[in-house]
Amino acid sequence: MKCGFYELDITPPLGSIIPGGFGARYADEILDPLYARAMVMQTEGENIAVVVVDACGITMDITERIRRRVMERVPLKEQEIMVIATHSHGAGPTLNWGEEVVTDAAYLQNLIQKAADAIVNAWKRAKESELFVGKEELSDMSYIRVYKMKDGSLLTNPDPNTLTDQIQEPSSTIDPSVLVLAIKQEGKYVGAMVNYANHPAIVYSNMVTGDYISILSAELKRHFGPEFVTIFVNGACGNINHLNPYDLTTYKWEQYRKVGKSLAEKVKAAMENVTPVDGQVHAACKDIFVRFRKPTPEMLLNAQKVFADLGDELIESRPGQANYTDTFFALQTFWVQADKRTQRKVALQVFKIGPCSLIGTPCQMFVEFGKKIKAACGEYCFVAAFANDYCGYVPTEECMREGVYEARLAFTSGLEPAAGNLVSDAAIELYKQCGNNS
Repeated sequence: MKCGFYELDITPPLGSIIPGGFGARYADEILDPLYARAMVMQTEGENIAVVVVDACGITMDITERIRRRVMERVPLKEQEIMVIATHSHGAGPTLNWGEEVVTDAAYLQNLIQKAADAIVNAWKRAKESELFVGKEELSDMSYIRVYKMKDGSLLTNPDPNTLTDQIQEPSSTIDPSVLVLAIKQEGKYVGAMVNYANHPAIVYSNMVTGDYISILSAELKRHFGPEFVTIFVNGACGNINHLNPYDLTTYKWEQYRKVGKSLAEKVKAAMENVTPVDGQVHAACKDIFVRFRKPTPEMLLNAQKVFADLGDELIESRPGQANYTDTFFALQTFWVQADKRTQRKVALQVFKIGPCSLIGTPCQMFVEFGKKIKAACGEYCFVAAFANDYCGYVPTEECMREGVYEARLAFTSGLEPAAGNLVSDAAIELYKQCGNNS
């Protein structure tokens, strides 16, 4: 098998909107450059390509434009190209997320060209390679962020200064797995695909950064050489982040360095105890349709009340002001109600690489669904959230309750309560079918 890697800079200019929040943040400093990082695998049968972009999310339009540019230049098929976002909350304007957070056409064009060209260059640099897979666990850098409270409620990220004595326990358990597919050429490691589930929302400011993924990449380059490329695949992290309510140091933005370095150490440890990978490469795609939730009459009345209470001050309501969260979700309620669509397409994609698999979903799934997919798809299953599109949060049905931010109806969370099982079941079925028609 031949493999190739390449990366290109996609850092947005200062002044760009940074998505990942209720309002616009404008970049005023480059903390870390952003990249599109690509990996290709060539065989006598099928081929595959993965490009990971430092972005909060991508749309299917972005993916389709990247695929078209690639297919014009190298013999890859649509179903053989997967585009994944890292979900960094310090990246460029790729999403429309409310009244202030909007895309930038010029930046999108640059990202699309660079992501596609990274794949093309990786293709042209492909060499005979040896593949290895290894596993480790990182259990002290991520935390379930939805908590069961002593009053019976559920709450996302309870205030560490006022509510810790009211916490009963986390509502679930993290996935500590660090899975690594490492590639050697001429006896030297040249790149690796790394799978780990944790929100890259540690640096939440006006600084551009790939978050802990930037540190991970830098640390692995320092260890393996400057040409080493890290293909980071963020897993089912919908209810996982870096915040420990009993440790205030985890709330500092500098924590991203600690997470990135800790993850890099686990990747290196995994690569010291690897199993050779051999076998065929296969790719498959499938679309399913999932229903939207719609506002209840009570939700519409509550949204109307928010606007009525603000009165003439509504036009002045801005992110950062007291109670703006209520304004934001009231606006979202009306936008969701105005959307006449009843369902949306959810694009699924599976790559098989011998005993390894990469399961691509566009959903910000809760960790329970990631574990479900892994349990059904073998020991070396890489689960990718934010692949090819963005469909928002997919909580468990038990977490579809007041107090759970991820379940609050909005552009970022609009699928029916059964979506998690529908998506994970379809992904598992696609995994089983992948390669059967070759």
